[in-house]
Amino acid sequence: MQPDRFTAMTYFVRIVERGSLTGAARDLGKTLPALSRSLRALEERLGARLLTRTTRAISLTEFGQQYYEHCRRILRDVDEAEGLAGEAGQVAQGLMRITAPLLFGRLHVAPLVAPFLAAHPRVQIDLQLTDSIVSMVDDGIDLSIRIGDLHDSSLVAIPLGHVGRVVCAAPSYWVAHGKLQHPQDLKQHHCLTFRGLNQERGWLFRVEGEERYWPINTAYFCNEGSAVISVARDGGGIAQMMSYQVAADIAAGKLTPALEEYAPHPLPVHAVYPGGRLLPAKVRALLDEWVPKLRAVLSSVDPV
Repeated sequence: MQPDRFTAMTYFVRIVERGSLTGAARDLGKTLPALSRSLRALEERLGARLLTRTTRAISLTEFGQQYYEHCRRILRDVDEAEGLAGEAGQVAQGLMRITAPLLFGRLHVAPLVAPFLAAHPRVQIDLQLTDSIVSMVDDGIDLSIRIGDLHDSSLVAIPLGHVGRVVCAAPSYWVAHGKLQHPQDLKQHHCLTFRGLNQERGWLFRVEGEERYWPINTAYFCNEGSAVISVARDGGGIAQMMSYQVAADIAAGKLTPALEEYAPHPLPVHAVYPGGRLLPAKVRALLDEWVPKLRAVLSSVDPV
């Protein structure tokens, strides 16, 4: 690859990631006119427009989106190739992209970042917290924490533990409305629905050995777990959450569980990374340090 083409790809990717030429120029230490000339020359060489520019924003054209994804893969491969020298010396270095579920990441992954960075000063971490499944290859993710059954056979999975679903409410709610005796009783209560668990069709329980979704009477919908838990703590209704999400509140007496005997099978938790490639030293180092810690965390809330 000619050096000017590689540089142009680097500039283009940075422009897209920053969302503006001005921000990219600042990051790259280049002038705005120089970056504009590079982008214009790249579009002329390709014979196609990559970006649609207005006075306020830029957006990718359809071709630009495809070209951007290819550029990211090429630049990532170059980074890995250049990192081989560091790998030979077992040096953890470079940028590491990690994803984790939103609340799990906030509670249990983010606290592990500072000690790791202190021990490995040549590593940078980009932690993305989301309850959506991210394509590890297309988005250049080095490591992902995933809850639930895995369906992608191309990923290498390291078991971390299990989490279960827990029905709970504030003690004051149970005093005012009575404790649940069976999942069918939920239709007479105020239920708090967490969209991240796809609860619109009901709550999952295991009754007489069979798992099924039971209808609920929803008083509150929210797509963010901590906002559901907050309403439950305030006595606003009953929530069905993952065990790790409410373990601290249950231990503190702020929430009280119910229907434990009807809990469905727990879900597995894994650390996963793309297979079929050399595992970088930075990822090996992180797995060595984080896996035992995450297993310890999950063992404290493991429902089995």
